[in-house]
Amino acid sequence: MEDTLVLIKHANFIPEDSSTRRRNQRMLTTENNQYLRKIEELANDMLRFFRDKELKNKSNAMSVVKDEVSAERLRKSKGKRPRSTTSVVKNVSKKRKVPKKSEDRPPVVINEVTEQLKEFIVNEMKGTDVKLVIQKTLYTSDTLKTQNRLNMPLNQLETDEFLTEDERTIIESVVPKENTIEVSLLGPTLEMYELKMELTMWHLLRTKNYVLKTNWHRFWFDNKRHLKEGSKIQVWSFRRDQQLCFAITCVEKPGDVF
Repeated sequence: MEDTLVLIKHANFIPEDSSTRRRNQRMLTTENNQYLRKIEELANDMLRFFRDKELKNKSNAMSVVKDEVSAERLRKSKGKRPRSTTSVVKNVSKKRKVPKKSEDRPPVVINEVTEQLKEFIVNEMKGTDVKLVIQKTLYTSDTLKTQNRLNMPLNQLETDEFLTEDERTIIESVVPKENTIEVSLLGPTLEMYELKMELTMWHLLRTKNYVLKTNWHRFWFDNKRHLKEGSKIQVWSFRRDQQLCFAITCVEKPGDVF
């Protein structure tokens, strides 16, 4: 019985000839190639997708940067009028900027002291070009030996037209020790002080100040009976033999009413 089954199995077996085997191999190769092409196409599609996405992101980033730059330029130029050729020509000969005066300052004091000072300068000192430079309060910092200066902020000046062009060039220099002018000082007792002062300009962060220094503290100490802390003083400029001089007087003491 077993032998019969073996014979039947062998009878049903049909051996594969060489032509069939080659045909099957070609079919398998063709199917493999088709799969490979599909995989390659899928890979290319994915590469194109990510490349397009990256380019789009870069484009969006550049667009954002351009928008920010444009917004910044618009912000900076907002409120500015376009410059014309006329304005350019005017800027060539534009005058020196003068700081705005403080709006809360008290009116200038005019009394017997100020009139007597001007008359003395003109008649006794033979002074010319008399000008009120500043009216200010004498603060503690103006009387300290460690400071040794009288501070005259530009935004508190009554005028800054008391210097010649050569003097202004020297004063406005930013080179230390080269921006000073030696001046004489007339005190509140109408006597010319024996020691010379130096006028200079301090370039501060937000403003500029004229400063009388060098022998200032000694001058103040010798005249502190007349120039008390908290007093309202005036500084006048004048010319004597073409040389720049200053005069200082007290126009209002603490508690006084003129």
